[in-house]
Amino acid sequence: MDWAARRTLPSSKVSRVAIVGGTHGNEKNGVYLAKYFQSSEQARSRPSFESTVILSNVAAIKKNVRYVEEDMNRCFFMKDLANAEHTATLEARRAKEIDGIIGPKRPKLAPAMDFVIDLHNTTANTGVALMMAPDDDFAHAVGAHLMSIDKEVRIANWVQGAEDWPMLPSIGRSGMTFEVGACPWGCVVGSWYERSRKLLLATLDYIELHNQAIANSSMAKKTIQIPVFQKAYKTIDYPRDAEGDLCGMIHPDLQDKDFVKEMEDGDPLFLMLDGTTKVFSKQDYDVPPEEPVYPFFVNEAAYYEKATALMLAKRVERSVDVINQ
Repeated sequence: MDWAARRTLPSSKVSRVAIVGGTHGNEKNGVYLAKYFQSSEQARSRPSFESTVILSNVAAIKKNVRYVEEDMNRCFFMKDLANAEHTATLEARRAKEIDGIIGPKRPKLAPAMDFVIDLHNTTANTGVALMMAPDDDFAHAVGAHLMSIDKEVRIANWVQGAEDWPMLPSIGRSGMTFEVGACPWGCVVGSWYERSRKLLLATLDYIELHNQAIANSSMAKKTIQIPVFQKAYKTIDYPRDAEGDLCGMIHPDLQDKDFVKEMEDGDPLFLMLDGTTKVFSKQDYDVPPEEPVYPFFVNEAAYYEKATALMLAKRVERSVDVINQ
């Protein structure tokens, strides 16, 4: 896939935006944000582009579960979408339907949607985490704008150098997974809902401003530096016994420290069931000694089944061109 040829560029007009909720059916903040934008044409409409709102995993939303048969946010690899026989699960079939609305995700074919916002929430203390492809310059510009509005907005990149990503926003030209937390499963949390709603409105306003600047040939921009977290190292699993059962948990000193705590050798990592502490060592996870690394998705409830206690990211500075307002 030639991702560069596919992307919405910072110099490109955005004509179609998709707002998606319920990719994980029990992440209710995202579900009800999508329902709000579905019900309010005034909220989702802007003069220069069309907005489409989709409830993705409808069956999981009805059951108030993350998924019915498999994680839908791992169903958007291009090889699976292109394979007509890849239909064994409800989520695989629904992913193909969504690809028909937002995509298609195929070489040399233009996706229907220029920008995709997939609304999630997490039990981890991520704040507002915008997850996006590392080569998506326009998504980073949108993220930088939101960072100027809310100090807890952070940008995290999907895996660097990957040939493809299985997340829903990857089927559009550009886009992001919009994570907020900590939020419990199955609940709508008022503070997070309203904060997210305002940031979504600000996103649509920025896209409108971007289009107006192009139409009026007044694309005055400034280059700024923003921090970006890049997943670059081994995912860390919980300590387990010979049968695979947990024998330790996230240490209290690490709990809720997503993106803010630099992990150093000797830091408490896991509290073992016998009350002892297992400490962090960069060598154990192939982290160079001089590399600062930060944890994220710490103790995410959905990741117990994925053998993930936390992920490690390096923080880099990235230059981003944003509209000079």
